[in-house]
Amino acid sequence: MSKNNNQNKLDIKIITIGDSHVGKSSLIINYIDNKFSNVYMSTIGFDLKAKQINLKDGTEAKIMIYDTAGQERFKSLAANYIKKANGILLVYDIADKTTFGNIGMWMKSITQEKGDKLPIVLVGNKADLTEEREVSSEEGKKLAEENGFHFFETSCKNDINVNECFVDLAELVYEKSGKKIIQNSNKKLENASNKKKGCC
Repeated sequence: MSKNNNQNKLDIKIITIGDSHVGKSSLIINYIDNKFSNVYMSTIGFDLKAKQINLKDGTEAKIMIYDTAGQERFKSLAANYIKKANGILLVYDIADKTTFGNIGMWMKSITQEKGDKLPIVLVGNKADLTEEREVSSEEGKKLAEENGFHFFETSCKNDINVNECFVDLAELVYEKSGKKIIQNSNKKLENASNKKKGCC
């Protein structure tokens, strides 16, 4: 795929969803900045980070990752970002059974906003907490298989599968709707260019 100036560049909007304290922010920071810290403040509302990558076929992609708050009072805000998303990273904590049980609730929110149209990767985070584990790998895989999701267990502390889960989701988005996203991006560029020409 040829690329001239800003043409045919892919903007992929990814949203991370899951309960508070499952490590959504840690995953994003580890992926974007290759950093890990045991101390993170809970996300208030949402946060946005971006990274440029090359997909398997050489297509340039800018991944924009929206980090959503897991608190109850922010669920309506998360719903607004689900509407805009091209793909979703659905995260639970392998050491907290409750966060795994709540995946169904988050799936319902996704379905209400987007139906079954979005590529989703299910992530069991904090895989380094082996002694505290409450959710087995088999349970995670089964849930993913039942819903047609890809599945990863990740650890920001030990740098396990963090890059892989984000890249896998980006590739899924590209396979499903890459051409449409590129077309929409190019239309926005053309509209912006036409507005500049028309002014003054």
